[in-house]
Amino acid sequence: MNKIEDIETLKSFIDDNEDLERLEAILDRFNIFESLGLVRQEIRHSAFLRWLLDPTETHGLGDYWLRRFLRIIIKACEENPRNAPSLFDLDGWDLGETEVYKEWHNIDILILDNRNRFVCVLENKVDAGETRGQLQRYRKIVEQQFGGYKKAYVFLTKYGQKPSDEAYVQIGYKDVVLVVENALKRRESQINDDIKLFVGQYIDMVRRHIVEDSEIQELCRGIYQKHRRALDLIFDHRNDRQAAVGRVIRDYILSLGEDLTSIVDTTTIIKFLPKHMDMPYIQDKGKPILAWELVNKGRQVRFDLQIRPGPENKREQIYEVAKRHPDVFGKPQESLAKDFHLFFSETWVSEDEYYELDDEGIRQKICQGISNLLETKGEGMAKALKELPQG
Repeated sequence: MNKIEDIETLKSFIDDNEDLERLEAILDRFNIFESLGLVRQEIRHSAFLRWLLDPTETHGLGDYWLRRFLRIIIKACEENPRNAPSLFDLDGWDLGETEVYKEWHNIDILILDNRNRFVCVLENKVDAGETRGQLQRYRKIVEQQFGGYKKAYVFLTKYGQKPSDEAYVQIGYKDVVLVVENALKRRESQINDDIKLFVGQYIDMVRRHIVEDSEIQELCRGIYQKHRRALDLIFDHRNDRQAAVGRVIRDYILSLGEDLTSIVDTTTIIKFLPKHMDMPYIQDKGKPILAWELVNKGRQVRFDLQIRPGPENKREQIYEVAKRHPDVFGKPQESLAKDFHLFFSETWVSEDEYYELDDEGIRQKICQGISNLLETKGEGMAKALKELPQG
């Protein structure tokens, strides 16, 4: 097509497009969770679920939501029951004294029913992946603390991803939404308007941002089918988001020159270290062997801590120090990997946030990630690295 035809195509796309107006109306609806920036924060989702599942909380439905939620968990356990309760057990239980904890021994949600000698572990992941050995560690803690109890282990993720520990059953956020939505409809007359609005807003936010919403999907498919050429033109001429995100990251890292030593490589990989970790021994010809890296690829930004190529004796010594300090370096692999050895990785900007957030939003996510890293691991890492030869 020529330029005139392209312009007419774009005019047709924006002129009296009812489907586009309908989609914009859905996306423009006010949502308190979105306005407070809580969409991707796992700890906030866990706080909401803990409130919902606690029979003594202010939602006013007692153990109703808890009972409905446990039903889907117990059904999921039927193929691999281990020591899980049955639906017959649940039907006969009074759950009124059940306690629901958040961050008990770092477990996202722990459901504890001492009366019926039952405990349930719920590990919640919205965007981040499972940390090596995390699920097994939580299971061992619970088995030691609650011997003789019936148990259920749940891995709650965006789409019901498979957990590494076979003792866990997989549940998706779609299951959670259905349980909450159905309970809200069935007990509508018993819930006050404020609670209905609050819970309804949560359901709306999860449907729009975490699980696949069929109405939005249907509208998007219809718009693309009718206006494929216009949308292809828009995509072809949009700004290079990766380059823009890379600039934001580089500028922010460079702005922290008093605290960080930066080695800015490319748009996609930016290496840096805290000043107190800038030790000659962990470098080779001015390049870090042990590097903190921000990787700007795949429509997300992640942090990697890894040993890079360099003199093998230095790589081995760094690896041995890391093995002695799993609290800050993570549980090590059995042997040092060739060339690149990854200790751990964290997603700081998810795929959804990559395009949703503006430059300031991206900067804030990077700021938060670096601050958390320095606070939780920076000092411990620097102390551990002093065990290496100095100079």
